[in-house]
Amino acid sequence: MKVKSALLFSCFAAGVIALAGCSSMSKNKNGAPVTNAVGGEGGAYSQGMGSETDFGTSVRAPANQTYHFDYDRDTVHQEDYASIQAQAKYLVAHPSATVKVEGNTDNRGSREYNIGLGWRRAKAVAALLQQYGVSSKQIITISYGAEKPVAVGDNEDAYAKNRRVDLVYKSY
Repeated sequence: MKVKSALLFSCFAAGVIALAGCSSMSKNKNGAPVTNAVGGEGGAYSQGMGSETDFGTSVRAPANQTYHFDYDRDTVHQEDYASIQAQAKYLVAHPSATVKVEGNTDNRGSREYNIGLGWRRAKAVAALLQQYGVSSKQIITISYGAEKPVAVGDNEDAYAKNRRVDLVYKSY
């Protein structure tokens, strides 16, 4: 009988602990519930930049960003300059932050050519970041060539999506 009672109590205690773990809600340092950053309205992932108070400064928090390129070109589009400058402002204000600048290409051309083209694209974006005051120590430049496509297919839409540079912030 004692074994049955102990087993029943153990099952009840395990159930209470499991339910308590499921119902807990994360809270930030102000005691407010933490929302899902990916699905939250106006969050860093949905708008490209976070709120001005995310890091306690007037410089907005960064989000990973993608810049597209024309076929066989490594010239940054003029309309991307403002976004790159906004990324640079954050990096200048946060000298311990680092960003990886990843150059990518579509799958046309040889592997060697695409690695070189991806490198030139990444260096073009990195050069703009430095021109806006970012230290070279904060920038990691890499080329993946055609090795990391975001779109699959041998059509112009897929090619255009894969001709890009991704800014990827290091997460700690």
